[in-house]
Amino acid sequence: MLVCKDVEERNFSRPLLAWIALLPLLILVFYPAFNGPFLLDDSSAIQSNADIRHISIDNLVLIVRGHGNVRAVDHHPVSALSFMLDYQWAGVDPFGYRISNLFYLWCAAGAVLFLFLTIWPIYQRQQGFTPNRVHTLSIAAAIMALWAVHPLATMPVNYITGRQETLLVLFYVFSIAAFLRGWLLLCCLSAYAAFLCKEVAVTLPGAIFLVDWATNQTTILQTFRNRLRFYATLTLSWLAICFYHLGGGRRREIFADGMPLATSFGYFKAQCAVIVSYVSKFFLPVKLQFYPYIRPVESWSEWVPALLAILLYTGLAVYALRKSRWLAITLIFPLLVLSPTSSVLPIPFEPAMEYRMFLPSLSFVALIVIAIWRFAPQLWLRAAIITAILIPLATLSHLRSRDYATALLLYEHDAEVDPRSLNALEGLAGIYKDLQMMDRATASAWKLVDWSMASNSQEHVARGFNHLGLIEVERRNFPAAKDFFERAIKINGNWQAKLNLATTHVELNELPQAEKLLNEYLGHAPDSSDALTMLYETKLSQKNFDDAEKTLNHLLALYPERKDLENQSIRILKLKRKAAEAIPAR
Repeated sequence: MLVCKDVEERNFSRPLLAWIALLPLLILVFYPAFNGPFLLDDSSAIQSNADIRHISIDNLVLIVRGHGNVRAVDHHPVSALSFMLDYQWAGVDPFGYRISNLFYLWCAAGAVLFLFLTIWPIYQRQQGFTPNRVHTLSIAAAIMALWAVHPLATMPVNYITGRQETLLVLFYVFSIAAFLRGWLLLCCLSAYAAFLCKEVAVTLPGAIFLVDWATNQTTILQTFRNRLRFYATLTLSWLAICFYHLGGGRRREIFADGMPLATSFGYFKAQCAVIVSYVSKFFLPVKLQFYPYIRPVESWSEWVPALLAILLYTGLAVYALRKSRWLAITLIFPLLVLSPTSSVLPIPFEPAMEYRMFLPSLSFVALIVIAIWRFAPQLWLRAAIITAILIPLATLSHLRSRDYATALLLYEHDAEVDPRSLNALEGLAGIYKDLQMMDRATASAWKLVDWSMASNSQEHVARGFNHLGLIEVERRNFPAAKDFFERAIKINGNWQAKLNLATTHVELNELPQAEKLLNEYLGHAPDSSDALTMLYETKLSQKNFDDAEKTLNHLLALYPERKDLENQSIRILKLKRKAAEAIPAR
Protein backbone atom coordinates (compact mmCIF):
# COMPACT_ATOMS: atom_id res chain seq x y z
CA MET A 1 0.00 0.00 0.00
CA LEU A 2 1.36 3.39 -0.99
CA VAL A 3 1.05 5.73 2.02
CA CYS A 4 2.38 9.28 1.94
CA LYS A 5 4.53 10.80 4.69
CA ASP A 6 1.84 13.32 5.57
CA VAL A 7 -0.40 10.42 6.48
CA GLU A 8 2.28 8.88 8.66
CA GLU A 9 2.72 12.14 10.62
CA ARG A 10 -0.96 12.07 11.54
CA ASN A 11 -1.07 15.81 12.23
CA PHE A 12 -4.79 16.49 12.06
CA SER A 13 -5.02 19.70 14.12
CA ARG A 14 -5.42 22.03 11.15
CA PRO A 15 -7.83 19.73 9.27
CA LEU A 16 -9.86 19.44 12.47
CA LEU A 17 -10.07 23.23 12.75
CA ALA A 18 -11.14 23.46 9.09
CA TRP A 19 -13.85 20.89 9.71
CA ILE A 20 -15.09 22.64 12.87
CA ALA A 21 -15.13 25.97 11.02
CA LEU A 22 -17.54 24.47 8.48
CA LEU A 23 -20.29 23.86 11.06
CA PRO A 24 -21.36 27.52 11.59
CA LEU A 25 -21.57 27.92 7.82
CA LEU A 26 -23.83 24.87 7.53
CA ILE A 27 -26.10 26.16 10.29
CA LEU A 28 -26.34 29.55 8.58
CA VAL A 29 -27.16 27.94 5.24
CA PHE A 30 -29.75 25.39 6.34
CA TYR A 31 -31.46 26.85 9.42
CA PRO A 32 -34.54 28.24 7.54
CA ALA A 33 -35.91 24.70 7.24
CA PHE A 34 -35.33 23.63 10.84
CA ASN A 35 -38.94 24.27 11.86
CA GLY A 36 -40.42 22.81 8.69
CA PRO A 37 -42.95 19.96 8.72
CA PHE A 38 -42.61 16.24 8.03
CA LEU A 39 -42.87 15.60 4.28
CA LEU A 40 -43.98 12.60 2.20
CA ASP A 41 -42.19 9.45 3.42
CA ASP A 42 -41.30 11.17 6.71
CA SER A 43 -44.79 10.30 7.87
CA SER A 44 -44.47 6.54 7.37
CA ALA A 45 -40.78 6.40 8.34
CA ILE A 46 -41.19 8.35 11.59
CA GLN A 47 -44.66 9.50 12.60
CA SER A 48 -46.46 6.21 11.94
CA ASN A 49 -43.55 3.82 12.38
CA ALA A 50 -44.09 1.88 15.61
CA ASP A 51 -40.82 -0.01 15.08
CA ILE A 52 -38.67 3.01 15.99
CA ARG A 53 -40.54 4.13 19.12
CA HIS A 54 -38.72 1.93 21.60
CA ILE A 55 -35.21 0.53 21.68
CA SER A 56 -35.82 -3.17 22.17
CA ILE A 57 -34.54 -6.46 20.81
CA ASP A 58 -37.81 -7.06 18.95
CA ASN A 59 -37.71 -3.66 17.25
CA LEU A 60 -34.05 -4.03 16.35
CA VAL A 61 -34.82 -7.41 14.79
CA LEU A 62 -37.68 -5.86 12.82
CA ILE A 63 -35.45 -3.06 11.59
CA VAL A 64 -32.72 -5.44 10.44
CA ARG A 65 -35.08 -8.08 9.06
CA GLY A 66 -36.97 -5.44 7.08
CA HIS A 67 -40.42 -4.02 7.64
CA GLY A 68 -42.07 -3.80 4.23
CA ASN A 69 -45.00 -1.74 5.43
CA VAL A 70 -42.64 1.18 6.06
CA ARG A 71 -41.40 1.54 2.50
CA ALA A 72 -39.17 4.55 3.16
CA VAL A 73 -36.76 2.59 5.38
CA ASP A 74 -37.50 -1.00 4.37
CA HIS A 75 -34.18 -2.89 4.29
CA HIS A 76 -32.32 0.33 5.14
CA PRO A 77 -31.56 -0.51 8.79
CA VAL A 78 -28.89 2.16 9.31
CA SER A 79 -31.38 4.91 8.49
CA ALA A 80 -34.11 3.25 10.56
CA LEU A 81 -31.74 2.91 13.52
CA SER A 82 -30.85 6.60 13.29
CA PHE A 83 -34.57 7.47 13.37
CA MET A 84 -34.99 5.21 16.40
CA LEU A 85 -32.23 7.07 18.25
CA ASP A 86 -33.70 10.44 17.29
CA TYR A 87 -37.15 9.40 18.45
CA GLN A 88 -35.88 8.82 21.98
CA TRP A 89 -35.18 12.53 22.42
CA ALA A 90 -37.10 14.29 19.64
CA GLY A 91 -40.32 12.27 19.56
CA VAL A 92 -42.35 13.45 16.58
CA ASP A 93 -40.87 16.95 16.47
CA PRO A 94 -39.27 17.39 13.02
CA PHE A 95 -36.86 20.01 14.41
CA GLY A 96 -34.80 17.36 16.20
CA TYR A 97 -34.54 15.16 13.12
CA ARG A 98 -33.30 18.05 10.99
CA ILE A 99 -30.68 18.89 13.59
CA SER A 100 -29.50 15.29 13.25
CA ASN A 101 -29.57 15.56 9.46
CA LEU A 102 -27.31 18.60 9.64
CA PHE A 103 -24.98 16.76 12.00
CA TYR A 104 -24.76 13.81 9.59
CA LEU A 105 -23.99 16.20 6.71
CA TRP A 106 -21.20 17.72 8.81
CA CYS A 107 -19.81 14.23 9.52
CA ALA A 108 -20.02 13.32 5.82
CA ALA A 109 -18.19 16.54 4.96
CA GLY A 110 -15.50 15.51 7.44
CA ALA A 111 -15.19 12.16 5.64
CA VAL A 112 -14.81 14.03 2.35
CA LEU A 113 -12.04 16.17 3.86
CA PHE A 114 -10.34 13.05 5.20
CA LEU A 115 -10.54 11.33 1.79
CA PHE A 116 -8.89 14.13 -0.16
CA LEU A 117 -6.27 14.68 2.55
CA THR A 118 -5.39 11.06 1.84
CA ILE A 119 -5.61 11.04 -1.96
CA TRP A 120 -3.82 14.28 -2.85
CA PRO A 121 -0.41 13.41 -1.34
CA ILE A 122 -0.52 10.03 -3.09
CA TYR A 123 -1.23 11.72 -6.41
CA GLN A 124 1.48 14.34 -5.84
CA ARG A 125 4.12 11.68 -5.13
CA GLN A 126 3.13 9.79 -8.27
CA GLN A 127 3.71 13.02 -10.22
CA GLY A 128 7.17 13.40 -8.69
CA PHE A 129 6.34 16.22 -6.27
CA THR A 130 6.85 16.42 -2.53
CA PRO A 131 3.43 16.87 -0.88
CA ASN A 132 2.85 20.14 0.90
CA ARG A 133 0.53 19.92 3.91
CA VAL A 134 -0.84 23.45 3.56
CA HIS A 135 -1.40 22.93 -0.14
CA THR A 136 -3.14 19.60 0.48
CA LEU A 137 -5.33 21.00 3.25
CA SER A 138 -6.38 23.95 1.10
CA ILE A 139 -7.55 21.71 -1.72
CA ALA A 140 -9.32 19.23 0.58
CA ALA A 141 -11.04 21.98 2.59
CA ALA A 142 -12.22 23.74 -0.57
CA ILE A 143 -13.71 20.50 -1.92
CA MET A 144 -15.39 19.82 1.43
CA ALA A 145 -16.93 23.29 1.71
CA LEU A 146 -18.19 23.55 -1.88
CA TRP A 147 -19.75 20.09 -1.75
CA ALA A 148 -21.41 20.62 1.65
CA VAL A 149 -23.13 23.91 0.75
CA HIS A 150 -24.13 22.99 -2.80
CA PRO A 151 -27.93 23.19 -3.30
CA LEU A 152 -27.94 19.43 -3.95
CA ALA A 153 -27.42 19.09 -0.17
CA THR A 154 -30.70 20.82 0.68
CA MET A 155 -32.82 17.72 0.13
CA PRO A 156 -30.66 15.31 2.19
CA VAL A 157 -30.68 17.85 5.05
CA ASN A 158 -34.19 19.30 4.91
CA TYR A 159 -36.13 16.22 3.79
CA ILE A 160 -35.71 14.07 6.88
CA THR A 161 -35.94 10.71 5.11
CA GLY A 162 -33.29 12.03 2.71
CA ARG A 163 -30.65 11.48 5.39
CA GLN A 164 -30.12 8.06 3.80
CA GLU A 165 -28.08 9.84 1.13
CA THR A 166 -25.93 11.63 3.72
CA LEU A 167 -25.30 8.42 5.65
CA LEU A 168 -24.44 6.69 2.38
CA VAL A 169 -21.83 9.35 1.57
CA LEU A 170 -20.42 9.19 5.11
CA PHE A 171 -19.77 5.44 5.06
CA TYR A 172 -18.98 5.20 1.33
CA VAL A 173 -16.32 7.92 1.43
CA PHE A 174 -14.84 6.82 4.75
CA SER A 175 -14.55 3.26 3.44
CA ILE A 176 -12.41 4.44 0.51
CA ALA A 177 -10.27 6.65 2.78
CA ALA A 178 -9.79 3.81 5.26
CA PHE A 179 -8.69 1.54 2.42
CA LEU A 180 -6.08 4.05 1.28
CA ARG A 181 -4.80 4.35 4.85
CA GLY A 182 -4.40 0.59 5.07
CA TRP A 183 -7.21 0.14 7.60
CA LEU A 184 -8.78 -2.81 5.80
CA LEU A 185 -10.98 -3.92 8.70
CA LEU A 186 -12.44 -0.41 9.10
CA CYS A 187 -12.81 -0.26 5.32
CA CYS A 188 -14.93 -3.43 5.31
CA LEU A 189 -17.04 -2.40 8.30
CA SER A 190 -17.76 1.00 6.75
CA ALA A 191 -18.55 -0.67 3.43
CA TYR A 192 -21.09 -2.96 5.12
CA ALA A 193 -22.70 0.09 6.77
CA ALA A 194 -22.90 1.78 3.37
CA PHE A 195 -24.54 -1.34 1.89
CA LEU A 196 -27.20 -1.11 4.60
CA CYS A 197 -27.85 2.58 3.92
CA LYS A 198 -28.78 2.49 0.24
CA GLU A 199 -28.69 -0.06 -2.56
CA VAL A 200 -26.47 2.22 -4.68
CA ALA A 201 -23.58 1.22 -2.39
CA VAL A 202 -23.25 -1.90 -4.57
CA THR A 203 -20.86 0.30 -6.58
CA LEU A 204 -18.45 0.68 -3.63
CA PRO A 205 -16.34 -2.45 -4.26
CA GLY A 206 -15.83 -1.22 -7.82
CA ALA A 207 -14.82 2.23 -6.58
CA ILE A 208 -12.35 0.73 -4.08
CA PHE A 209 -10.84 -1.48 -6.79
CA LEU A 210 -10.36 1.50 -9.13
CA VAL A 211 -8.74 3.51 -6.34
CA ASP A 212 -6.42 0.58 -5.56
CA TRP A 213 -5.56 0.30 -9.25
CA ALA A 214 -4.74 4.02 -9.45
CA THR A 215 -2.77 4.04 -6.20
CA ASN A 216 -0.40 1.19 -6.97
CA GLN A 217 -0.16 1.76 -10.75
CA THR A 218 -0.32 -1.98 -11.48
CA THR A 219 -2.36 -3.84 -14.07
CA ILE A 220 -5.98 -4.65 -13.36
CA LEU A 221 -5.21 -8.36 -12.95
CA GLN A 222 -2.23 -7.71 -10.69
CA THR A 223 -4.27 -5.29 -8.57
CA PHE A 224 -6.79 -8.02 -7.94
CA ARG A 225 -4.15 -10.66 -7.19
CA ASN A 226 -2.37 -8.41 -4.68
CA ARG A 227 -5.47 -8.31 -2.43
CA LEU A 228 -7.28 -11.48 -3.41
CA ARG A 229 -8.40 -12.31 0.13
CA PHE A 230 -9.63 -8.76 0.78
CA TYR A 231 -11.65 -8.56 -2.42
CA ALA A 232 -13.06 -12.04 -1.89
CA THR A 233 -14.26 -11.07 1.60
CA LEU A 234 -15.70 -7.78 0.39
CA THR A 235 -17.39 -9.38 -2.60
CA LEU A 236 -18.99 -12.23 -0.64
CA SER A 237 -20.37 -9.79 1.92
CA TRP A 238 -21.51 -7.53 -0.89
CA LEU A 239 -23.38 -10.38 -2.57
CA ALA A 240 -25.04 -11.36 0.72
CA ILE A 241 -26.28 -7.81 1.28
CA CYS A 242 -27.44 -7.60 -2.34
CA PHE A 243 -29.69 -10.58 -1.72
CA TYR A 244 -30.79 -8.93 1.53
CA HIS A 245 -31.90 -5.83 -0.37
CA LEU A 246 -33.73 -7.98 -2.90
CA GLY A 247 -36.03 -9.02 -0.06
CA GLY A 248 -37.25 -5.47 0.44
CA GLY A 249 -40.90 -4.61 -0.12
CA ARG A 250 -40.08 -2.16 -2.89
CA ARG A 251 -38.29 -4.80 -4.92
CA ARG A 252 -41.58 -6.62 -5.39
CA GLU A 253 -42.99 -3.52 -7.07
CA ILE A 254 -40.38 -3.23 -9.81
CA PHE A 255 -42.52 -4.78 -12.52
CA ALA A 256 -45.89 -4.23 -10.83
CA ASP A 257 -48.82 -3.46 -13.08
CA GLY A 258 -49.62 0.17 -13.55
CA MET A 259 -46.20 1.51 -12.61
CA PRO A 260 -44.68 4.13 -14.90
CA LEU A 261 -41.62 3.23 -16.97
CA ALA A 262 -42.35 -0.46 -16.54
CA THR A 263 -40.30 -1.60 -19.55
CA SER A 264 -36.54 -1.90 -19.65
CA PHE A 265 -36.07 0.01 -22.90
CA GLY A 266 -38.50 2.74 -21.86
CA TYR A 267 -36.68 3.19 -18.57
CA PHE A 268 -33.30 3.26 -20.34
CA LYS A 269 -34.44 6.00 -22.71
CA ALA A 270 -35.81 8.09 -19.86
CA GLN A 271 -32.64 7.63 -17.82
CA CYS A 272 -30.45 8.93 -20.65
CA ALA A 273 -32.24 12.25 -20.35
CA VAL A 274 -32.26 11.97 -16.56
CA ILE A 275 -28.47 11.63 -16.30
CA VAL A 276 -27.98 14.76 -18.37
CA SER A 277 -30.54 16.45 -16.11
CA TYR A 278 -28.54 15.37 -13.05
CA VAL A 279 -25.39 16.98 -14.43
CA SER A 280 -27.23 20.16 -15.36
CA LYS A 281 -28.63 20.34 -11.82
CA PHE A 282 -25.09 20.40 -10.50
CA PHE A 283 -23.82 23.17 -12.77
CA LEU A 284 -27.12 25.12 -12.92
CA PRO A 285 -28.66 24.47 -9.49
CA VAL A 286 -31.26 27.26 -9.50
CA LYS A 287 -34.16 25.10 -10.72
CA LEU A 288 -33.81 22.10 -8.45
CA GLN A 289 -36.95 20.12 -7.64
CA PHE A 290 -37.94 18.40 -4.45
CA TYR A 291 -39.78 15.48 -5.98
CA PRO A 292 -39.73 15.49 -9.80
CA TYR A 293 -41.54 13.02 -11.97
CA ILE A 294 -40.06 12.21 -15.38
CA ARG A 295 -42.56 10.86 -17.86
CA PRO A 296 -41.58 8.23 -20.46
CA VAL A 297 -39.88 9.74 -23.49
CA GLU A 298 -41.93 9.87 -26.66
CA SER A 299 -39.45 10.58 -29.47
CA TRP A 300 -35.82 9.93 -30.34
CA SER A 301 -34.97 13.61 -29.95
CA GLU A 302 -35.65 13.34 -26.21
CA TRP A 303 -33.04 10.66 -25.53
CA VAL A 304 -30.63 10.10 -28.43
CA PRO A 305 -28.77 13.44 -28.00
CA ALA A 306 -28.51 12.70 -24.27
CA LEU A 307 -27.15 9.20 -25.00
CA LEU A 308 -24.58 10.68 -27.37
CA ALA A 309 -23.53 13.16 -24.68
CA ILE A 310 -23.07 10.31 -22.19
CA LEU A 311 -21.01 8.30 -24.70
CA LEU A 312 -18.87 11.37 -25.44
CA TYR A 313 -18.31 11.90 -21.71
CA THR A 314 -17.36 8.23 -21.29
CA GLY A 315 -14.92 8.56 -24.17
CA LEU A 316 -13.36 11.58 -22.48
CA ALA A 317 -12.89 9.54 -19.29
CA VAL A 318 -11.20 6.74 -21.26
CA TYR A 319 -8.96 9.25 -23.05
CA ALA A 320 -7.98 10.76 -19.67
CA LEU A 321 -6.27 7.45 -18.86
CA ARG A 322 -3.42 8.60 -21.08
CA LYS A 323 -2.74 11.45 -18.65
CA SER A 324 -3.70 10.07 -15.25
CA ARG A 325 -5.61 7.13 -13.83
CA TRP A 326 -6.84 9.39 -11.02
CA LEU A 327 -8.32 11.84 -13.54
CA ALA A 328 -10.05 9.02 -15.43
CA ILE A 329 -11.49 7.58 -12.21
CA THR A 330 -12.74 11.00 -11.11
CA LEU A 331 -14.50 11.45 -14.45
CA ILE A 332 -16.06 7.97 -14.52
CA PHE A 333 -17.12 7.96 -10.85
CA PRO A 334 -20.47 9.79 -11.42
CA LEU A 335 -21.52 7.25 -14.05
CA LEU A 336 -20.42 4.39 -11.80
CA VAL A 337 -22.55 5.63 -8.89
CA LEU A 338 -25.56 6.43 -11.08
CA SER A 339 -25.46 3.10 -12.91
CA PRO A 340 -27.69 1.08 -10.50
CA THR A 341 -30.53 3.62 -10.66
CA SER A 342 -30.03 4.65 -14.29
CA SER A 343 -29.75 1.31 -16.01
CA VAL A 344 -32.23 -0.82 -17.94
CA LEU A 345 -33.79 -2.14 -14.72
CA PRO A 346 -36.94 -0.06 -14.17
CA ILE A 347 -37.67 1.50 -10.82
CA PRO A 348 -41.38 2.32 -10.59
CA PHE A 349 -41.09 5.36 -8.33
CA GLU A 350 -38.62 8.23 -8.24
CA PRO A 351 -37.12 7.86 -11.72
CA ALA A 352 -35.27 11.20 -11.35
CA MET A 353 -34.57 12.11 -7.75
CA GLU A 354 -32.05 14.94 -7.46
CA TYR A 355 -30.47 13.46 -4.32
CA ARG A 356 -28.99 10.70 -6.49
CA MET A 357 -26.49 13.32 -7.66
CA PHE A 358 -25.36 14.05 -4.09
CA LEU A 359 -22.56 11.45 -3.98
CA PRO A 360 -21.53 11.71 -7.68
CA SER A 361 -21.26 15.51 -7.33
CA LEU A 362 -18.05 14.97 -5.33
CA SER A 363 -16.22 14.22 -8.57
CA PHE A 364 -17.30 17.45 -10.24
CA VAL A 365 -16.43 19.51 -7.17
CA ALA A 366 -12.99 17.89 -7.02
CA LEU A 367 -12.37 18.52 -10.73
CA ILE A 368 -13.35 22.19 -10.38
CA VAL A 369 -11.15 22.77 -7.33
CA ILE A 370 -8.15 20.99 -8.84
CA ALA A 371 -8.56 22.99 -12.05
CA ILE A 372 -8.53 26.21 -10.01
CA TRP A 373 -5.31 25.13 -8.28
CA ARG A 374 -3.84 24.18 -11.65
CA PHE A 375 -4.57 27.40 -13.51
CA ALA A 376 -4.51 29.99 -10.70
CA PRO A 377 -0.93 30.05 -9.37
CA GLN A 378 -1.37 32.69 -6.64
CA LEU A 379 -2.89 31.64 -3.32
CA TRP A 380 -4.97 34.81 -3.02
CA LEU A 381 -6.44 34.26 -6.48
CA ARG A 382 -7.40 30.67 -5.62
CA ALA A 383 -9.05 31.83 -2.40
CA ALA A 384 -10.92 34.57 -4.27
CA ILE A 385 -12.26 32.14 -6.89
CA ILE A 386 -13.34 29.59 -4.27
CA THR A 387 -15.08 32.34 -2.29
CA ALA A 388 -16.76 33.65 -5.43
CA ILE A 389 -18.21 30.17 -6.02
CA LEU A 390 -18.94 29.38 -2.38
CA ILE A 391 -21.03 32.47 -1.57
CA PRO A 392 -23.56 32.07 -4.44
CA LEU A 393 -23.91 28.33 -3.73
CA ALA A 394 -24.47 28.96 -0.01
CA THR A 395 -26.98 31.71 -0.82
CA LEU A 396 -28.91 29.47 -3.20
CA SER A 397 -29.00 26.68 -0.62
CA HIS A 398 -30.18 29.12 2.05
CA LEU A 399 -32.96 30.42 -0.19
CA ARG A 400 -33.94 26.93 -1.21
CA SER A 401 -34.05 25.81 2.42
CA ARG A 402 -36.77 28.37 2.95
CA ASP A 403 -39.01 26.35 0.65
CA TYR A 404 -38.83 23.49 3.15
CA ALA A 405 -40.18 25.72 5.93
CA THR A 406 -43.70 24.98 4.66
CA ALA A 407 -44.87 22.21 2.39
CA LEU A 408 -46.91 24.72 0.37
CA LEU A 409 -43.82 26.70 -0.66
CA LEU A 410 -42.00 23.52 -1.54
CA TYR A 411 -44.68 22.18 -3.85
CA GLU A 412 -45.53 25.55 -5.38
CA HIS A 413 -41.84 25.89 -6.28
CA ASP A 414 -41.87 22.44 -7.89
CA ALA A 415 -45.05 23.23 -9.81
CA GLU A 416 -43.46 26.46 -11.03
CA VAL A 417 -40.43 24.56 -12.34
CA ASP A 418 -42.56 21.82 -13.91
CA PRO A 419 -46.34 22.48 -14.08
CA ARG A 420 -46.86 18.81 -14.95
CA SER A 421 -44.95 17.38 -12.01
CA LEU A 422 -47.26 14.66 -10.71
CA ASN A 423 -45.81 14.69 -7.22
CA ALA A 424 -46.07 18.47 -6.98
CA LEU A 425 -49.73 18.31 -8.05
CA GLU A 426 -50.42 15.58 -5.51
CA GLY A 427 -48.76 17.59 -2.77
CA LEU A 428 -50.66 20.75 -3.67
CA ALA A 429 -53.98 18.90 -3.72
CA GLY A 430 -53.43 17.72 -0.16
CA ILE A 431 -52.16 21.05 1.15
CA TYR A 432 -54.92 23.11 -0.46
CA LYS A 433 -57.44 20.71 1.08
CA ASP A 434 -55.92 21.16 4.53
CA LEU A 435 -56.06 24.94 4.05
CA GLN A 436 -59.73 24.66 3.06
CA MET A 437 -58.95 26.02 -0.42
CA MET A 438 -61.25 23.45 -1.99
CA ASP A 439 -61.47 24.87 -5.50
CA ARG A 440 -57.68 24.88 -5.87
CA ALA A 441 -57.47 21.43 -4.31
CA THR A 442 -60.04 20.04 -6.75
CA ALA A 443 -58.29 21.63 -9.73
CA SER A 444 -54.91 20.18 -8.69
CA ALA A 445 -56.40 16.72 -8.11
CA TRP A 446 -58.09 16.65 -11.51
CA LYS A 447 -54.87 17.80 -13.20
CA LEU A 448 -53.11 14.96 -11.39
CA VAL A 449 -55.66 12.48 -12.77
CA ASP A 450 -55.56 13.85 -16.32
CA TRP A 451 -51.77 14.09 -16.62
CA SER A 452 -51.26 10.73 -14.93
CA MET A 453 -53.50 9.16 -17.55
CA ALA A 454 -51.45 10.88 -20.26
CA SER A 455 -48.27 9.48 -18.71
CA ASN A 456 -49.84 6.02 -18.28
CA SER A 457 -49.21 6.08 -14.54
CA GLN A 458 -52.06 4.16 -12.94
CA GLU A 459 -50.48 4.67 -9.53
CA HIS A 460 -50.85 8.44 -9.77
CA VAL A 461 -54.29 8.19 -11.35
CA ALA A 462 -55.41 6.27 -8.27
CA ARG A 463 -53.81 8.85 -6.01
CA GLY A 464 -55.65 11.60 -7.84
CA PHE A 465 -59.02 9.92 -7.30
CA ASN A 466 -58.09 9.33 -3.67
CA HIS A 467 -57.47 13.06 -3.21
CA LEU A 468 -60.77 13.89 -4.91
CA GLY A 469 -62.46 11.58 -2.43
CA LEU A 470 -60.76 13.30 0.51
CA ILE A 471 -61.90 16.68 -0.80
CA GLU A 472 -65.50 15.44 -0.92
CA VAL A 473 -65.11 14.13 2.64
CA GLU A 474 -64.17 17.65 3.73
CA ARG A 475 -67.29 18.90 2.00
CA ARG A 476 -69.31 16.22 3.85
CA ASN A 477 -70.41 14.79 0.50
CA PHE A 478 -69.86 11.16 1.48
CA PRO A 479 -71.63 9.43 -1.45
CA ALA A 480 -69.37 11.28 -3.92
CA ALA A 481 -66.32 10.55 -1.77
CA LYS A 482 -67.24 6.88 -1.70
CA ASP A 483 -67.40 6.82 -5.50
CA PHE A 484 -63.94 8.37 -5.87
CA PHE A 485 -62.36 5.99 -3.37
CA GLU A 486 -63.90 2.99 -5.13
CA ARG A 487 -62.52 4.22 -8.47
CA ALA A 488 -59.04 4.53 -6.94
CA ILE A 489 -59.25 0.99 -5.54
CA LYS A 490 -60.49 -0.39 -8.84
CA ILE A 491 -57.50 1.07 -10.70
CA ASN A 492 -54.69 -0.51 -8.66
CA GLY A 493 -56.02 -1.54 -5.24
CA ASN A 494 -54.78 1.68 -3.64
CA TRP A 495 -54.36 0.95 0.07
CA GLN A 496 -54.82 4.51 1.26
CA ALA A 497 -58.08 4.69 -0.66
CA LYS A 498 -59.22 1.53 1.11
CA LEU A 499 -58.57 3.14 4.49
CA ASN A 500 -60.36 6.30 3.42
CA LEU A 501 -63.27 4.28 2.05
CA ALA A 502 -63.57 2.56 5.43
CA THR A 503 -63.83 6.00 7.03
CA THR A 504 -66.58 6.90 4.60
CA HIS A 505 -68.46 3.69 5.41
CA VAL A 506 -68.30 4.65 9.09
CA GLU A 507 -69.70 8.09 8.32
CA LEU A 508 -72.52 6.47 6.33
CA ASN A 509 -73.09 4.00 9.20
CA GLU A 510 -72.14 1.07 6.98
CA LEU A 511 -70.21 -0.58 9.78
CA PRO A 512 -69.84 -4.17 8.49
CA GLN A 513 -68.34 -2.89 5.23
CA ALA A 514 -66.01 -0.62 7.19
CA GLU A 515 -64.86 -3.46 9.44
CA LYS A 516 -64.14 -5.70 6.46
CA LEU A 517 -62.00 -3.04 4.79
CA LEU A 518 -60.15 -2.22 8.00
CA ASN A 519 -59.26 -5.86 8.62
CA GLU A 520 -58.03 -6.10 5.04
CA TYR A 521 -55.94 -2.94 5.50
CA LEU A 522 -54.46 -4.20 8.77
CA GLY A 523 -53.38 -7.34 6.96
CA HIS A 524 -51.29 -5.01 4.81
CA ALA A 525 -50.15 -2.61 7.58
CA PRO A 526 -50.60 -4.31 10.99
CA ASP A 527 -49.16 -1.33 12.91
CA SER A 528 -51.37 1.36 11.39
CA SER A 529 -52.51 3.60 14.24
CA ASP A 530 -55.31 5.15 12.17
CA ALA A 531 -56.72 1.79 11.06
CA LEU A 532 -56.56 0.30 14.56
CA THR A 533 -58.24 3.36 16.08
CA MET A 534 -60.98 3.28 13.49
CA LEU A 535 -61.51 -0.47 13.95
CA TYR A 536 -61.78 0.07 17.69
CA GLU A 537 -64.46 2.74 17.22
CA THR A 538 -66.28 0.57 14.67
CA LYS A 539 -66.46 -2.37 17.05
CA LEU A 540 -67.73 -0.08 19.79
CA SER A 541 -70.45 1.24 17.50
CA GLN A 542 -71.46 -2.36 16.76
CA LYS A 543 -71.53 -3.02 20.54
CA ASN A 544 -68.88 -5.71 20.11
CA PHE A 545 -67.18 -4.71 23.36
CA ASP A 546 -64.91 -7.73 23.82
CA ASP A 547 -63.30 -7.35 20.39
CA ALA A 548 -63.11 -3.60 20.91
CA GLU A 549 -61.21 -4.17 24.15
CA LYS A 550 -58.76 -6.54 22.43
CA THR A 551 -58.17 -3.98 19.67
CA LEU A 552 -57.63 -1.25 22.25
CA ASN A 553 -55.10 -3.35 24.18
CA HIS A 554 -53.21 -4.09 20.96
CA LEU A 555 -53.22 -0.38 20.09
CA LEU A 556 -51.91 0.59 23.52
CA ALA A 557 -49.17 -2.03 23.30
CA LEU A 558 -47.99 -0.50 20.03
CA TYR A 559 -48.45 3.14 20.99
CA PRO A 560 -48.24 3.44 24.80
CA GLU A 561 -47.55 7.16 24.51
CA ARG A 562 -51.04 7.92 23.15
CA LYS A 563 -52.60 9.93 25.94
CA ASP A 564 -55.93 10.15 24.13
CA LEU A 565 -56.48 6.41 24.76
CA GLU A 566 -55.86 6.43 28.50
CA ASN A 567 -59.54 6.60 29.47
CA GLN A 568 -60.83 4.22 26.83
CA SER A 569 -60.64 1.16 29.10
CA ILE A 570 -62.96 2.90 31.56
CA ARG A 571 -65.22 3.84 28.68
CA ILE A 572 -65.50 0.18 27.62
CA LEU A 573 -66.32 -0.91 31.18
CA LYS A 574 -69.08 1.68 31.41
CA LEU A 575 -70.52 0.61 28.07
CA LYS A 576 -70.38 -3.07 29.10
CA ARG A 577 -72.16 -2.29 32.38
CA LYS A 578 -74.78 -0.20 30.60
CA ALA A 579 -75.40 -3.01 28.09
CA ALA A 580 -75.70 -5.57 30.90
CA GLU A 581 -78.20 -3.40 32.78
CA ALA A 582 -80.28 -3.07 29.63
CA ILE A 583 -80.75 -6.86 29.41
CA PRO A 584 -84.01 -7.77 31.19
CA ALA A 585 -83.79 -10.39 33.92
CA ARG A 586 -85.38 -13.77 33.09
